[in-house]
Amino acid sequence: MFQPRDSYRFPFTSYPAVRLALLVMAGILCARLELLSGLAAAAVAVSLLLLTLLLNYAVRQQLRFELSGHLSLSYLLFIFSLGLTAGSYQLERHQAPRPEIVLGELFPADTLRWHGTVRDASLNAGGTLSVILQADSVMSADGALAFRHRFRTQIRFFRADSTQVASLRNGYQVVIEAVPAAITPRRNPHDFDVAQWLHGQQIFVQATGGHAATVRPAPAFVSWGWWRNLMQDSIDEVFSPEQAPLAKAVMLGHRAGLDAELRQNFSRAGLAHLMAVSGMHVGFLLLPFWFVIPVFWRMKHGAWLGLGCIFLLLWLYAGITGFSPSVQRASVFAFFVAMARLFRYQRDPVNLTGLAALLILLIDPASLFLIGFQMSFAAVLTIFTLLPVLQRLFDPKKRHLWYAKLTSLTLLSFCIQFALMPVLLHRFNEFSLIGPVMNTLAAPVTQVVFIWGFAGIFLSWIHGPAAAFLTLPADWLALLLAWMTTFAANVPYAFVQGRLDSLLFYPFWIALFFALAASLQPALRFRFVALCLCCGLLWQADVLRQKIAEASGVQLTFFDVGQGDAVLIQTPLGRAYLYDTGLWSPFGNSGDRFILPHLKAEGIRHLDGIFLSHPHSDHIGGLLSIMREIPVSLIYDPGFEHHTALFAGYRTAARELGIPVVTPQMGDVVWLDEVTPGFILGPHPDIRSTNPNEHSLVLKLRYGTQSVLLTGDAETQAEELLSRQFGDWLNATIYKAGHHGSRTSSHHVLLEAVQPDIIVVSNALRNRYNHPHPDATSRMRNYVPDEHLHYTALDGAQIFRLYGDRTERVMWRE
Repeated sequence: MFQPRDSYRFPFTSYPAVRLALLVMAGILCARLELLSGLAAAAVAVSLLLLTLLLNYAVRQQLRFELSGHLSLSYLLFIFSLGLTAGSYQLERHQAPRPEIVLGELFPADTLRWHGTVRDASLNAGGTLSVILQADSVMSADGALAFRHRFRTQIRFFRADSTQVASLRNGYQVVIEAVPAAITPRRNPHDFDVAQWLHGQQIFVQATGGHAATVRPAPAFVSWGWWRNLMQDSIDEVFSPEQAPLAKAVMLGHRAGLDAELRQNFSRAGLAHLMAVSGMHVGFLLLPFWFVIPVFWRMKHGAWLGLGCIFLLLWLYAGITGFSPSVQRASVFAFFVAMARLFRYQRDPVNLTGLAALLILLIDPASLFLIGFQMSFAAVLTIFTLLPVLQRLFDPKKRHLWYAKLTSLTLLSFCIQFALMPVLLHRFNEFSLIGPVMNTLAAPVTQVVFIWGFAGIFLSWIHGPAAAFLTLPADWLALLLAWMTTFAANVPYAFVQGRLDSLLFYPFWIALFFALAASLQPALRFRFVALCLCCGLLWQADVLRQKIAEASGVQLTFFDVGQGDAVLIQTPLGRAYLYDTGLWSPFGNSGDRFILPHLKAEGIRHLDGIFLSHPHSDHIGGLLSIMREIPVSLIYDPGFEHHTALFAGYRTAARELGIPVVTPQMGDVVWLDEVTPGFILGPHPDIRSTNPNEHSLVLKLRYGTQSVLLTGDAETQAEELLSRQFGDWLNATIYKAGHHGSRTSSHHVLLEAVQPDIIVVSNALRNRYNHPHPDATSRMRNYVPDEHLHYTALDGAQIFRLYGDRTERVMWRE
């Protein structure tokens, strides 16, 4: 006789805190629909609470068990209404007068007086002082009140002097004269999204500072700012100047003093979380206390005493690290774990995770939409659900051995990396492959630096020189940690750079996670494997759809590199070229900052050619970095000699790397691929000027009936000869304005021949050359409407796709 397979039902009753957290999340999400006001949602919650109490009385006191189902439903709806109420009130708070609207629209270029308290101040290697100010009010120059609501803002002081640094410390009440500025969105598709990060910190307006004056320093002992300053100064006292910035990052999450290259190495080695105070740091903090918990068990009311000590310790650490969202989440979770151990409750980590999430969401519903909150709880849940499955692969009799514990630690790191991989690729276009191994090696070193460092800080308050001497081992370990990180980041294939081809990868990844977690449940195993396969097919189908669309045309990316030029050309047959490589400055170059991250995120591992318009540093600035990082088949050079170190360095590097440098002539045809010809239209041989701009390499690309004209920095003489030589044949769909919109370029004689449909101007906002010039802008507006005149300074990078019979603009920010 046929016997049906036993069905599996998820044990929701075993995870009440998770169930409650999910209901609160659903309520917060529903609040986004703005169906009810905060007051109305609160009234609904109170009504449901009264109904739940009445039903509970009827069931328990009058034994009316037929109402049990109604009681459960009423209880669940009440929890849902709590999330709805919290979310509705949070939305109403955000509908209050917004500083970015009031200050940005009414005082867009005025110097205002900002009154408030410094919450954080950091000076980077470039001399820029960044101040996070809890503003109380903003006054106009004539003393009138411009804005009177508490809000957070970031004020930046470029080339800050020692007086500004000394007067803007944590906890100081200050008055700052600064000009408000809107937070700019990402400049290029694969740049770090600073705007999103600032919004996550509840900062919606920036300002550029000038003068700052201290009204009152941070009060001693009673101000968190005073304690943060004390801790940072103590670290400077006990650690060497070389290792103090790393010690501050590891112990306090203060990363401002770290070298940019070292921060990148931490990210590529999968160790970036060591510099952001999180659950690992809170665990380090509680580790010494964990061993003395049995002492509290032997004391009368010892459990309550121990819980009070743990609360005080967590509260103090959260305070000196600025009450960051990550340390708040970790502290709440650690508090519940410690409470369970002190009172000898059976600890269910999944339930504790749900309880921590529930408490945080009720206090701050906006946390649900922060990437840090999502990543933290995704990692924790992954550890508690996936790690036991992986540990089953090992013999239970050998799990206590040292190598088994080392393997478990590696598996723990693997679980975290596994959970965060799609988020890291989506948000940062980078994922560390060496991370699980490096976390196993670096975590113990970091733990010793953390604990020993704090011991040295406390000792320094008694005897500074002795503390500095006794902290030398921690200083050496910090040096070892930096060396390990740098070594790991430079190991071949230590990390991969790429992008998430489709958002459908998320459901596939979640299904894969559940399939692995359910591998020990026969009744669920097949279902989740089938779901994983279905999601994988949908993901690959969407990726295929995108590739077919991309392969049917030429894609041009006009990078926003500031006051410079760089254009990426991707052909239908998969080849990639650059036209110019951006600018160079003492603080970096466009190759390292913008172009290489974009190429790697797009999966471009080889350049078929680089066209250099002319040898100025704002056009070849990123060339050396690009040549040394990825293979380049050929460089097209206009042939104009330029006696600069940058130009000589590129020529030398090309010889050393075996990259051919050719000088094409006017009239040559360069086939970018079998269906995409490129026509060399300049420099004209009759030009006798010594100005390198006039010798710019002019390139016209054609694909079907669509075309693009790139003229570099060609000026008056070059444009006249170009128009006279080629006339209407210059007609192009897209014209990149010559010389960044300078008055000496984009003359009527050229624009009349080109008759562009779209014009792109590459320049920096408020540049010292005052580009684009009003005369050039006026001329260009005679040929294209304003909606087809694009400035990288205002709109960021511009991406267009030529399909042969039409051209479409890619709205990458959407």
